[in-house]
Amino acid sequence: MTPRKITTAAVSATVLASLLTPAAAAASTSPAHVPNAGETTAAALACGPGRVFLDGIRALDVLEEGERDEVYILNEKGVKIWPRTAPYVSMAKGQRVEVDKCVRVGATLRLWDDDGPLNPDDFMGLTKILSESTFNHVFDNRASRYRLGVIA
Repeated sequence: MTPRKITTAAVSATVLASLLTPAAAAASTSPAHVPNAGETTAAALACGPGRVFLDGIRALDVLEEGERDEVYILNEKGVKIWPRTAPYVSMAKGQRVEVDKCVRVGATLRLWDDDGPLNPDDFMGLTKILSESTFNHVFDNRASRYRLGVIA
C-alpha cells in the first residue's frame, strides 16, 4: 500500500469514526483530530522514523511564460528519485503533481528541467530536509519556482 493510500485510509477512518459516535464527533472538532493530523501521522508511520513523505509539487512559475517545464528530482548522490517511471514530468504554471516518495531527514534534493539529449538540463534549485517536520520547501532559481510539500 502506498503512503498516499495509507494517508487516505487514515483520514477516512477518522471521518467515519466521527460520524458513528457523538463523543467522537465532538472530539473531531479539537485540533488534535483534524484531517491534517491524521495525514501527518499516517505519512510518518508509512515512512518510518528519520524520514519524511514528499507529498506533491506545484509549479508556481515556469522558465518560459506559457510553456511547460519537464522536471525531475535528484538526491545528493545525483540519483533520480522522482518520477519513478518516466524521465520527467511535464508541468505548466499552477499545476500540481503527486510525488508520493519517502526520503530521509538530511537529504538534499535538486530539481532539474530536462532539455533533451542535445542541450544541458536547467538547474531549478535545491532544498535540504533538515527535520521531521511538515513544511513547504521551495525550489527557486529566479526564473522559475516550485513548491514541494513535505509531511512528517
